[in-house]
Amino acid sequence: MRQRRPSKKYGGHLVLLLLLVGLLPGLPGGLEARLQAQTTLDAPAPAHPLQWVTRVDPGVATRVDAVLSRPFMDRVHWGVFLLDPSEGTVLYERNPDLPFVPASNMKVPVTWAALELLGPAYRFRTVLHAETPPRDGVVQGDLVLRGNGDPSLGEPFHRSADAALQALARRVTEAGVRRVEGALVVDASAWDSTSVPTGWLVGNLPGRPAATGGAFAVGNGVLEVEVTGGPAAGAPARVAWRPLGTSDFVENRVRTVGAGGPAEVEALYLPETRRWVLEGTLPPGARRTLIRSQRDPVRQAAHGLLRALEGEGVAVRDGVRLVWDRDASPTHGVEVARMESPPLMELVRAILEPSQNWMTEQLVRSLGELQGEEGSWEEGFGVIARQLEEELGVDSLDVHFRDGSGLAGYNLITPRALTRILAQARARPWGPEYRAAMATPGNAEGTLTNRLHDLRGRVFAKTGSITHVNTLSGYLETADGRELIFVILTNAGNQSAGRIRAGIDDVVRAMALHRPSGR
Repeated sequence: MRQRRPSKKYGGHLVLLLLLVGLLPGLPGGLEARLQAQTTLDAPAPAHPLQWVTRVDPGVATRVDAVLSRPFMDRVHWGVFLLDPSEGTVLYERNPDLPFVPASNMKVPVTWAALELLGPAYRFRTVLHAETPPRDGVVQGDLVLRGNGDPSLGEPFHRSADAALQALARRVTEAGVRRVEGALVVDASAWDSTSVPTGWLVGNLPGRPAATGGAFAVGNGVLEVEVTGGPAAGAPARVAWRPLGTSDFVENRVRTVGAGGPAEVEALYLPETRRWVLEGTLPPGARRTLIRSQRDPVRQAAHGLLRALEGEGVAVRDGVRLVWDRDASPTHGVEVARMESPPLMELVRAILEPSQNWMTEQLVRSLGELQGEEGSWEEGFGVIARQLEEELGVDSLDVHFRDGSGLAGYNLITPRALTRILAQARARPWGPEYRAAMATPGNAEGTLTNRLHDLRGRVFAKTGSITHVNTLSGYLETADGRELIFVILTNAGNQSAGRIRAGIDDVVRAMALHRPSGR
């Protein structure tokens, strides 16, 4: 049985009482740390990474305020925080305790909680079981895969989703299995069957940012469909898709028209049939590639694995069966084969640097399964929220979750809370790796490729962008090598994202000019 963390329902009241009567001299990660953040200017700088004093840098304040008061920038809601973590001093703040929609900066608390709770070396294990050990190459009964949400079954850790499934199938053949006298059973019962969080808009659902996941899912939840016009007008268009699961997952209604005719292809998902339908026209030989969310990820991954097993020469007598009900969860028996993910820190880099939504959502639900009651968003959010409150003193007024990736416009976090997370991560043994996992200017793999080139090698940050929201938070090195932590959250500017980003980047440049007093 999974062990759940003990409740802290009354812990905060006891801590407050002990503080008031002087019985508890210090709380490194709880209420006292929150109170220390309000310490007067002449107090000594505390040693703990979450105990800060405010010593505003007048030069930074003047330069940042000048950016924020520019025409157009003065119409934006700004939340800004700048911390010198080595001194424990707050150098600048604006609206530090007001909640803002963070966009993809929401990935910071999710990845931080995963590293805190699971450790940077944690690996997901996709395991196939049988009731009894295989004998003479035969599994008597079902071959059972228990889904655990491994987010690494696709790029960048495998050449493709199909390649990941082939690698898993090869593990089975390497165990000597050639025939299964039963079904390939994918046990998804540890997770709920919801494929998208409640905070996403209907318009988000078809595309890559809202790719769907589940207990066993592959290829970052993305379906790549290639449609090619036939040899002549009137001929059916040709269609292929990856990953390939059920043979009828994509229904082709695209017609070939004469040369010079319209090249228009539309993809519609029909929930009642669990199929994508393609409609439109293409001239002869014209090609269109559509990237869509899979929408039925567990079923398609299961059938894709069956194809991979058959491709490796393993005959499965009874096809595929999915199990969603915990009461019907099969006995997992003996292990036949397994495949492990890369270490969690490598997964975190694959999330933060390119801002990968699907892997983040998989991680949220995995935390719900591993540290809570089930693989669901609500359980995952609860696990992360408890960790934030118990470890950092960040409570429900500081943060609100509606998804993990930041695509939802209903998430909230305060600049101070986000700074606390980054400061705590910096203080961990894995802190340097976490910093290196973020985007950096000029790096083609990340989201700062075309920004802040004048600060190349000095900015390590998480970007964020949805409608009317642009954010940037992370670590900044000054010219003399001092590391600062910065958070910049903007909401409701009602302007182009490019203009807002330019303002954010100028704020970062202003912060980079910080010089410690006396130097």
